[in-house]
Amino acid sequence: MANSPYFFRNLTSQRGDAGLRAYWQTLVDSSSSAEAIYQSPAFFDFLSDTAQPAQTPHLYGAYQSDPERLLGLIVLLHQCPQPGQPRWLTPEQLVVLGSAALLPQAGRPDAAKTPVTVPQTSLLHALHAYLLQQFACVEAIVYRALPAEHPVWQALLQDPGQLLALHLHGWRNCHYMHLPSAYASYLARLGAKRRYNLKRQQRLLSEQAGAALRLQAIEAVPQLPALQQALTGCCTPAQRSRLWNGSELHALAQHGLLLCYRIDAGSQPCGVVLGLQRNGIYHLFNILPAPRWQALSAGTTLLQLVLGDLCDQRHCQRLEFGYGSPAQAHQSSNQLSRRSHLLLLRRNWRNHLRCLALNCRTHLRGMASHLNFNKSFF
Repeated sequence: MANSPYFFRNLTSQRGDAGLRAYWQTLVDSSSSAEAIYQSPAFFDFLSDTAQPAQTPHLYGAYQSDPERLLGLIVLLHQCPQPGQPRWLTPEQLVVLGSAALLPQAGRPDAAKTPVTVPQTSLLHALHAYLLQQFACVEAIVYRALPAEHPVWQALLQDPGQLLALHLHGWRNCHYMHLPSAYASYLARLGAKRRYNLKRQQRLLSEQAGAALRLQAIEAVPQLPALQQALTGCCTPAQRSRLWNGSELHALAQHGLLLCYRIDAGSQPCGVVLGLQRNGIYHLFNILPAPRWQALSAGTTLLQLVLGDLCDQRHCQRLEFGYGSPAQAHQSSNQLSRRSHLLLLRRNWRNHLRCLALNCRTHLRGMASHLNFNKSFF
């Protein structure tokens, strides 16, 4: 951009360069974002291996103009509406993976030494302008799971530039948990009654199943048939169609991202847990108890067995549950982070109407939830 202290380059074709990947991984390893796994080289490789016509990953570099030097990286996913999706609800968009780009903190411009996800406001606006110029058909730049306290949002509050800011579903709670180095320490956080109930639930499930419960971690390609078999026993066909398919599971395992669990009693699966792991953070996607054991609180038992492995064997520091609230919130263990799915839209009449329509939809869904109506009506 003319007269700008910053410029940007498309580095997608260079993503296999060893030096670039080492620098990229350094940025990710030093990031404080809970979503950093989604901007890692491994996840980019996964997206490339499982590319769909409507989704294309891109890698860009941000540079200082004078003197010229690389400041950081931006990992993007270009998304077009799927066939049958209404364009007013899902416009063509660029998703900034990892909650925010891997750019330097204001006042600390050396990204190699300070690889954090806090860009200077001027760099942020220059990036948005460049991306919308490069992708002329894109209507929105999207920040997924952006925390309310994140400096990117604070900068946009002060100066949104020429864009319209829309919180697609408002600010929502995400549950997460800091994990101790030992499962016994986690249990010590809970009250005596809660610890007793957890042990009792596990014992009842084992007695009803007729065998001791056995946890199997699944993270490598040769282990995937066991996972697929357990999913078939624990899910209906409709549920299975909404989960990772076989090629996606293969790619996740191949790139070292997959960490799932199968829990058996004897030869029969009692449940499956699906998730991803990277850099000490475990992202839990699904807890899927076998239907015959749901009445015995099998989901709770599955989670506790997984927590034991994450603490004692894998030494994970954090467990991310994502959006939503569990049926029973245990404040002694879970913590909350307010995050939003933020769309930055081009300022035109179509997007003004889109903001109005989506805000009305969000409010109607909130009213329906409050009044216990069926939310699917909206």
